[in-house]
Amino acid sequence: MILGLVGHDIHVVANRILAIGMAENGFRPYNIGTNNDVDDFADAVLETGARAVLVASINGEGEKSCAGFGARFAERGLSDILLYIGGNLVIGIRPAEQIQQVFRSHGFHRVFHQPSSFRTVFDALKQDLGHVAAN
Repeated sequence: MILGLVGHDIHVVANRILAIGMAENGFRPYNIGTNNDVDDFADAVLETGARAVLVASINGEGEKSCAGFGARFAERGLSDILLYIGGNLVIGIRPAEQIQQVFRSHGFHRVFHQPSSFRTVFDALKQDLGHVAAN
């Protein structure tokens, strides 16, 4: 499982806490850290053979940084990779349905805008990956 922050986001503490939680829930996170673009995530998948990517955006700039994310993965032959995004994804207040729609149009399978807990993310990953500890 690849984990990292997209764009100019440097919230390293939140990223590290998420990585620890993933490991404690049976996942093997490969944390690429902060300030990443779509190709950094794709390169990490190709390097590790991961089956899923969890993109985080804490500073609200995810909408711009993630445009075309799924399309770029498809261009690189990675259309079978599960794409998740979570955090504080947009600047300002918008209806949850609108935020879901924006990130689904960017190619993400699941969208977690301001989740109340990481538990919902971990449970969804386990379900989507067939209850098997993931890369």
